[in-house]
Amino acid sequence: MLETLQRAAPSGTGPRSGSAVLDRALLAGWREGLAVVNLRGDAADAAFRAAASRALGLALPVQPCTSTANGVSRVVWAGPDDWFVIGPKGQAEVIESQLRTALGGMHHAITDVSSGYTVVQLGGAAVRDVLAQGCPLDLHPRVFKPGACAGSHFFKASIWLWQTDEAPTYEALVRRSFMGYFWLMLERSTQECGLVTRRFA
Repeated sequence: MLETLQRAAPSGTGPRSGSAVLDRALLAGWREGLAVVNLRGDAADAAFRAAASRALGLALPVQPCTSTANGVSRVVWAGPDDWFVIGPKGQAEVIESQLRTALGGMHHAITDVSSGYTVVQLGGAAVRDVLAQGCPLDLHPRVFKPGACAGSHFFKASIWLWQTDEAPTYEALVRRSFMGYFWLMLERSTQECGLVTRRFA
């Protein structure tokens, strides 16, 4: 569930209706508390891929810069032997346990990194233009589509970015130590279009 908390309209433009702000604004909010588990293993090992996929209920993405999702969780490719598993709040231990059971006897590493990261969701008509101000990725729909992901940065904050739908809506995995800086740069990058802050229940 989403709740709109506040609207920041462009300065100097005079009164504007709420719908006008929403039509042009960046829509952004932190998805606090999600489980974030780092999985390492041999992607060339078919048994590892199959076991991890069974444990997660998702195909393990092995193509660079791709992710898979099922409406509950997402698995983000972070390297040839490296993935982030993004799951529901409070489920990190469950995800870890399922993976450890499934991958017993195989070469792997599983680490709960939930305390070090959080996820921000970004959408709205201005989202590509705002991201382009601080992120060098080519987000043109011919290049970056739903399911695509990549490691990059937003100004000086390192991020992992993925696209969730055609709207487009994006999510970024951000280190907690960069949350304040990341949000400050969002505010500075939305002076013309406005920023609608949202909270996820």
